[in-house]
Amino acid sequence: MAEQKLTTMDNLGEIKSIDFVNKFSKNINDLLALLGVTRRQELSNDLKIQTYKWTADVNATNPGEGEDIPLSQMVRAKDQAHQVAWFKKRRSVSAEAIARHGASIAITEADNRLLREIQNGIKESFFTFLKANPTKVKGTGLQAALAQSWSKLATFNEFEGSPIVSFVSPLDVADYLGGAGVGADASNVFGLTLLKNFLGMQNVIVMPSVPQGKIYSTAIENLVFANLNVATGDLGGLFADFTDETGLIAVARDRALKNLTYESVFFGANVLFAEIPEGVVEATIEKPKATPGG
Repeated sequence: MAEQKLTTMDNLGEIKSIDFVNKFSKNINDLLALLGVTRRQELSNDLKIQTYKWTADVNATNPGEGEDIPLSQMVRAKDQAHQVAWFKKRRSVSAEAIARHGASIAITEADNRLLREIQNGIKESFFTFLKANPTKVKGTGLQAALAQSWSKLATFNEFEGSPIVSFVSPLDVADYLGGAGVGADASNVFGLTLLKNFLGMQNVIVMPSVPQGKIYSTAIENLVFANLNVATGDLGGLFADFTDETGLIAVARDRALKNLTYESVFFGANVLFAEIPEGVVEATIEKPKATPGG
């Protein structure tokens, strides 16, 4: 007869599942805190998000003395609706791997690698939205390009009073700092590093996927995180063995006796996006022109 409170394989799977979903949830919340994002929305069952655009109808006449001034109009209208893709990942650990390394190492190592894969997908989709349809400016050198970005964003009335966040390449930051490496600090999450008070800007994020020579800036108010709550409804009841409190991700585990493997499935749907794509400013960093004689 087995001892009471004996930790079994099922118990270990539950512990690892809870650890995974809690770590994923913490990383997402740390990312949103790093970016300053406060706008969150729950996706409906159709998994669609809506972006918007501004159209301007500015009257070009010059009324004479005493004449009525014709109206100009600025309209915020729906732009494109985007379908949010599911992420569905499955991994399996063999009995041989568990015997060789132990259940804890075999399961934890596989989970951590999969966690990084899912997080990379979130970053890639976010960068896709940043460069979708930006407003473009230029500036000579990193500091001037950042200044041009900030001044352009100041012309968007809907972003008035909102802090601005800029995403830069680590290569451009290193060039500006004289070739010094960009150091990580306590604000390093998701492979992104917050540079505090860099060039007088409060929120400058070093993002490896930003190409050298480009800067992407927007108002924090323009960033939205949307997710499907996988903990509720029929979905959670049928497939989700474990979820975090907010339903960001679900985990289901099972053992397969036919091939002696221990299998895990992770799924969910979420996206971090710019609600107004034109409200993202893409700045090109131009190099200073060479002067005669060096």
